[in-house]
Amino acid sequence: MIVLKEGVSSQEDMQAWFSQLSDPEFPVSRSGLLALLKPQFVSCDLEQKTAVFAFDVKEWELNPEGGLHGGIIVTGFDISCGLLCHYFAKQHMVSTVNITTAFLKPIRPDDKVLYHVQVTSLGHTLVSLTAEARLERENILAATATATFMILHKTFSEPI
Repeated sequence: MIVLKEGVSSQEDMQAWFSQLSDPEFPVSRSGLLALLKPQFVSCDLEQKTAVFAFDVKEWELNPEGGLHGGIIVTGFDISCGLLCHYFAKQHMVSTVNITTAFLKPIRPDDKVLYHVQVTSLGHTLVSLTAEARLERENILAATATATFMILHKTFSEPI
């Protein structure tokens, strides 16, 4: 397992770290919603501070009208933004401060959603991000979000 260390990173380090998402022992995704939703790493760019994660729509995530439930869409934003924050926070845990979402198009049961996230401000304590949820089919913009995360003093090795 690749452990993030303080200091200089490389594009290769970033790609290798995110590639661990499918590893059941990866501390960021081994339990909870990440283990259930199974985000897939698509791409990242260290210089631009961006990443793309894919989520398959599952039947249990649907609302009564048969589309992806809005809460699941927000959860996708929260997870995707959080993953990018985790990379820049290194071994430190992060917590969502706020997230604002605009729903633009319905997401169908057969869709794959690509969450494009970008850090817009990276401070010692707060990280601000923007994000888009795009449908893999025809690159349709389905939702947008802005979020702020806090970098906590606790590391993954410390109890919460």
